[in-house]
Amino acid sequence: MHLIPVDSAPYQEMTIAFKGHALRLTLRYNSLADYWALDVFDLKRDRYTAQGLPLVVGVPLLWRRPVEYCFILSDESGIGLDPVGGDDLGQRCFLYIVDKAQIHL
Repeated sequence: MHLIPVDSAPYQEMTIAFKGHALRLTLRYNSLADYWALDVFDLKRDRYTAQGLPLVVGVPLLWRRPVEYCFILSDESGIGLDPVGGDDLGQRCFLYIVDKAQIHL
């Protein structure tokens, strides 16, 4: 499990490497609907793995997609709430990328 360096900026774009994949991540905060969305673009394959995926605490995001990784959003306060108000990402809620082989559901 690898921590992705995110903060509460309403628009963030970064490139990360994981298991031979170069992934461009875009995170956007929707202030009208009060949720965070994630886009994942695989630079090697030149295609999106996900677009507009809502960030939800405790759910392995991309679990059903044919990729060997998934993302997990964790609420470090222990309350288990999704990020609200736009300020929780990177402070209370942390985003991780995980090898699916390490998760046992």
